[in-house]
Amino acid sequence: MFSQTAILNVNPPIAHGSQLLVSWTTTAAAGTLFQVYLDGALMHGGVATSCAIPMPLAVGRIDVGTVAAGERQVNFSASLPPRPPRHATLSWQGGTYLGSDLVGFNIYGEPSAGAGINYTQAVASVPAYTPGVVTDGYGNGGYGQGGYGLASGSYSWASPPLAGGVWNWGVCPVDSAGNVGPPQTVSVSLSAPPAPPAPLAYNSRLEYQYNPTTRQATLTWNPSPA
Repeated sequence: MFSQTAILNVNPPIAHGSQLLVSWTTTAAAGTLFQVYLDGALMHGGVATSCAIPMPLAVGRIDVGTVAAGERQVNFSASLPPRPPRHATLSWQGGTYLGSDLVGFNIYGEPSAGAGINYTQAVASVPAYTPGVVTDGYGNGGYGQGGYGLASGSYSWASPPLAGGVWNWGVCPVDSAGNVGPPQTVSVSLSAPPAPPAPLAYNSRLEYQYNPTTRQATLTWNPSPA
């Protein structure tokens, strides 16, 4: 069974040509079998505390753990710890109780976590109904909103991948004339780690230069895109 209790630390991976070098420290005894997963895919099994795996286009997550003898090729991806969320999922109630000419909802977000909601440009639009088909009202949808015969419907939207932080959102109803109603606001906290540095030339994410005169090494990398 895959276990991470004996793994003290997974060091930052190092790009080396077409490979990614992964190493870790552990309290496990010599000869213990380790497995390495990249974004949930089994990439390596062995007794060394380092390995080289093919360079991916992007590194989302590396998991290292111990397994029992004879389990080198057993895939334990289904039992890996859950990944921190990188998406904000918004859910809300709406329907014709907001207006008989409701056509959809505009979603407004922030350029970065905590920067403030930008209501000048919607990041997405969610239609209220399939054109010509109203799915709420008397005999349809849920109850508890509006007056008699004006039921509600459930809506949701998922954001693209985001950096960690507290993100604020506004959801506004829109009518057939394009008028935008008042927002429902919500905050979503994400604990997602930052993305890796953007690739340099030849898909490398880290460059190394050594000055023999000063005997100093210089490492160069790009900012993280998110």
